[in-house]
Amino acid sequence: MSRPENYTIIQTVWRSGRKNGFGDELVVAQGKIDDEPCYVMAWEVSQDRPECVSWNGQVSWFPRMHWIDRIPPNHIKIYNYHEEKDYLIKKDKHYSVIDGEVYVRFQQDENDATYHPSFTNITYNSSAKTKAIDYVLWFNENQKQLDTHGRLLSTTKQARKRRRERAKKQINIINDRYN
Repeated sequence: MSRPENYTIIQTVWRSGRKNGFGDELVVAQGKIDDEPCYVMAWEVSQDRPECVSWNGQVSWFPRMHWIDRIPPNHIKIYNYHEEKDYLIKKDKHYSVIDGEVYVRFQQDENDATYHPSFTNITYNSSAKTKAIDYVLWFNENQKQLDTHGRLLSTTKQARKRRRERAKKQINIINDRYN
């Protein structure tokens, strides 16, 4: 992917907490690329460096990747408060529009009379912001493994269980030197 030249970053919308050797933080920022709304994985820099864009007097951003924020036809963006992420849901399947008002479909549970929105478990149709956040989380985890172990760790169920068991073990060290 070649880097577009017309970046305009408005604000940081999510912080990863990861800092590089210069003290710059890896963030997800909201902005525009060629006048199209997008979300950008970028380093937030507290200086006006030549490789950075959108200096606002306090910070600028060094963009790494971007995701164009387009909502497909017959979709709306919803916010999942539990996960704090955005998803896209499809018209006629999950909601209807009547006289300009959006009505969400509810489904009844099989065992009782409880109703819940039909889109509560939708996590497969992520918005651009959610895709950017998920990518930064994935990137940070891989970078952490490379920094700590010098390689990417196995993701098999058995390997994860082995690491979890090792983390639980207490190290019993008896220091007889000073007794």
